[in-house]
Amino acid sequence: MSRPAELQAQELSKTYQTQYATISYARETDLYSFTRNIGSGLSFLSEGPEKNPLLAKSRVDKIVETVSSLLDMHPLNFHFNIHLYKSHAEVAAIYRAMGMLGTAPVAFYSHGQRNISVSFENITDRILAHEITHAVICAYYTPPPPVRMQEILAQYVDRHLWDN
Repeated sequence: MSRPAELQAQELSKTYQTQYATISYARETDLYSFTRNIGSGLSFLSEGPEKNPLLAKSRVDKIVETVSSLLDMHPLNFHFNIHLYKSHAEVAAIYRAMGMLGTAPVAFYSHGQRNISVSFENITDRILAHEITHAVICAYYTPPPPVRMQEILAQYVDRHLWDN
């Protein structure tokens, strides 16, 4: 078994459900860091994930709904996974293990697994929205449009995420 598979099987043993995503992580503090880091554009600044266990759900689902609204794409029964890793090196190891070439991004979406892999240390609401855009587009179109077209739409969403 390769190291990345071991990371997924052994270290991401906890899960957290939102309406649209299943989040896998290793420690409660990982989920807290993720939740804090994706909250910059949302109005829950006085709340902390330690005091409000539903905050991660609120934030992830709000980003999904904002992305779907910006794209005017609302796939039926939409669901995806988010795997939280501690470092970019761990994300890069997963990226390489999937046979992807080039520089490993901070986060990436795998359509085959319907999975976003991200380091909770590097995540922001805009990075998560960018990856969710790929998930929404791939769920909405069969087959998914070319990656270059997805990137243009993901950059549009990134730029206009909190305009309203």
